[in-house]
Amino acid sequence: MAVSVSCISEFMFCPMKLYLTEFLGIRSPFNHEAMAIRDAYLDFRLAAESRARKLQPGTDPGEVEGLLMGDLERILNGLEGGVREKVMDTMKFQVRSAALRITGAMELMGAPGERVARRIFPPFIRDYTIHDPSLELYGRVNMEIIDGHHYPVKIKGVLPPAGGAWPSDSLELTAQALLVEREFETESLVSFIDYIPLAERRTVVTDYRRRECLFDVLDEIRKIIEDGEVPSVDVKPSRCEKCGLSDECLGEDPS
Repeated sequence: MAVSVSCISEFMFCPMKLYLTEFLGIRSPFNHEAMAIRDAYLDFRLAAESRARKLQPGTDPGEVEGLLMGDLERILNGLEGGVREKVMDTMKFQVRSAALRITGAMELMGAPGERVARRIFPPFIRDYTIHDPSLELYGRVNMEIIDGHHYPVKIKGVLPPAGGAWPSDSLELTAQALLVEREFETESLVSFIDYIPLAERRTVVTDYRRRECLFDVLDEIRKIIEDGEVPSVDVKPSRCEKCGLSDECLGEDPS
C-alpha cells in the first residue's frame, strides 16, 4: 500500500491522529487559513517575478514595496475578512523582503529587473504529483529548478524553530527528495523550507541518516494504516489543543 508523503508530518505530530484519519477514516477539520497563506505566497512569488521584470535600476525600494503590496491585495481579493487579514499580516514582511531583494540585486548587478528576475526567481514547479511504486510512496512536490537540478521546497506559514528545522519537516522533505530522484533520475541532496512570516529560507540536507530514519518511520506508518495498530497516546496539552480531533482521541477507546 502506497503511503502519502503528507502522512509523515502527521505521524510525527501525533501517531494517534494518523490512526484516526487514515485507518478509522475520521475526517480532520480542513485548515482553510493555512492553505490560504500557502496559496497566497505561491501566487505572490509569480507576481513579484512579473513585477521585477518591468523595473529599472534606481527604482526606490519603497515604491516597489507599494507596487508589490498592491499585487498582494489583488491576490487576496475574494478571501473572507478574517482569513484575508491573517494572510495579509503573515505576508507583510515577505512583501518588504521581496522589494529589498529586487532593488538591491538591480543595484548590485547594475542590471534591469528583467535580468534580476531570472537570478532571484528561478523556475518553480508547483504541486507536481509523483508516485513511485517501488518506494510505495507518493505526494505532491513544490520544486525550484536551478542549473538543471530539482530542489524540493516546503512552504510554512509559521515561525521557524530557533535553529534548523523540525524533524517532521526534515523527514517529509527527505521523502520528497527520494521521489524527485526517482522521477528525474538525478540526485536530490538538498531541500528547502520557506518560512513566510520572516521571509527566511532554511536548508535541509537529505543525507544517509535522514533517509534511514525515514524508512523506519514509513514502517511505523504502515503498521498503523495497513494493520490498524493502535499507537500509544502521549498527551501534551499544548499540542492537543491545536488538534481538531482531540475529542475523538481522548475518548475511552479510539478503536
